[in-house]
Amino acid sequence: MAFAPAWVLDASSAMIAKRYIMGDMPLEAYTNRFSKSLLERYSDTSGDKLLESVEGMMNFMTTIKGENVLLVCDAFLHNRVCFESSGAPRKMKTMFRSALSPQKKQVGGDAVVKSFRTFVFRLRSDPSLLAPKSWDPSDVQDLDWLADIFKQRVKVTDTL
Repeated sequence: MAFAPAWVLDASSAMIAKRYIMGDMPLEAYTNRFSKSLLERYSDTSGDKLLESVEGMMNFMTTIKGENVLLVCDAFLHNRVCFESSGAPRKMKTMFRSALSPQKKQVGGDAVVKSFRTFVFRLRSDPSLLAPKSWDPSDVQDLDWLADIFKQRVKVTDTL
């Protein structure tokens, strides 16, 4: 099976949350649209799984009073796209593989929420984890089709 890497699920969920907060569409429109595009490459990116992840993140965000949730989403997105979980810079393409390549192990929606919660606590103690002000995922070299998914237009009809 072709499963999405954990960092792709994390980054996609963060982008959905960010676009939902800034947008004016139902959350399901964003999760369904992203799911439709991600399912072309990964078999485990259903709308329900993305919805579970984003809802878990948003529920947790209600508990972080006084913090700008858009900054937190941006910081999480930036760190998951640009860095490995160890903190080393992420290499999108090497000679033999791509960071976007499908994985053999499936990651659950609850793992995305745990990853987000852990990051938020790290961010509180280390403000250097904030994303640079002008950072945009489309500027990341070799992010290719994933950057296009992040920028795609979402319509009300995607809710269906």
